[in-house]
Amino acid sequence: MNLDALRKFADIVGAGAWRGDSAMRDLHRTVNIAPTPRTVVYDERAFELYHFAPTGTPRLDAPPVLLVPSLINRWYVLDLMPDHSTVAALAAQGLRVYVMAWRGAHDGMGPQRLPAYVDGYIDRAVQMVCGHARAPKVTLVGQCLGGTLAVAYTATRPERVDRLVALTTPVDFAQGGLLGTWADREVVDVSAITAAHPGVLPDRVVYGAFPLLNPRALVTKHRVLLQMVENADYVKLYQALDLWTTEHLPVGSGAFASLLEDLYQGNRLVEGTWRFERGPARLSDITCPVMSILAKRDEIVPLASAKPLLGLTRSTHPVEFVSPVGHITLVVGTPLRYQTWQALADFCLQETSHARR
Repeated sequence: MNLDALRKFADIVGAGAWRGDSAMRDLHRTVNIAPTPRTVVYDERAFELYHFAPTGTPRLDAPPVLLVPSLINRWYVLDLMPDHSTVAALAAQGLRVYVMAWRGAHDGMGPQRLPAYVDGYIDRAVQMVCGHARAPKVTLVGQCLGGTLAVAYTATRPERVDRLVALTTPVDFAQGGLLGTWADREVVDVSAITAAHPGVLPDRVVYGAFPLLNPRALVTKHRVLLQMVENADYVKLYQALDLWTTEHLPVGSGAFASLLEDLYQGNRLVEGTWRFERGPARLSDITCPVMSILAKRDEIVPLASAKPLLGLTRSTHPVEFVSPVGHITLVVGTPLRYQTWQALADFCLQETSHARR
């Protein structure tokens, strides 16, 4: 390897370690983050609602698709860059696509627990999508923790969801892997953390654990970058993913407490004791078509946590799709992403007896 390649590698890695706000904005433009054209159809302090018009032949017979990303990461992993965009893939199939783009918590949202996000923000987003698309129901697609909230929403407001997709979604938190072990009440004092930070939590509290799930991966990604540093396309993808993993969303103390106490420690979604405005969310109340998209090498949401969903619902049309990749590569990395996109689009477009009612 020549000296110029080594310098380029050092510049890329060093820029990631010391990236400021200005450099982040420059990288957004350079890498072409979130390239798919969109319009803002609703805006409030907690989230923006984006609309992506169909680029293929419009399928107005299919329900509009509302994507709910994880609360703790930015939405654009679903529209990362050209040819690495779930949003663009769905729009190319003629679907009307909407995304809830979380803004991140602010001090006024601090005490709000996760049920308030479901009853308030997600419910408003669903209503706005139905109004904008002139449709009675949505296809609700939740990613990671956004999927957990989408599942709870479908269980408590089934009349507004035509079909549900859980994309690498934790459901059985008793099978939470290392994150579940670290979130155990014998390990972490939630009340002490939220008392010290009653508004928005510092980054290190929420995000410090994730790199430790697989320390070897940190070495591997730099080794592969060093090998591929002369490949411009690979470098752009590396930079885009590195930006997404480091451009964190603020997390409110109430959401953090709810995640640990209600889910990791209480497993209340599976137990049927997680309470919302309409009462507890019971997975057996979900009867619509449900698709569960799983990643075999997922260290954030272990297969054992995500897989039970279909068996806990009474879905009229359960579909499981399993890919031999990781949590994020499922939708943005490796050529297998095309299979994920196609399976998701097929489910969104598929006619079912439930859809005809």
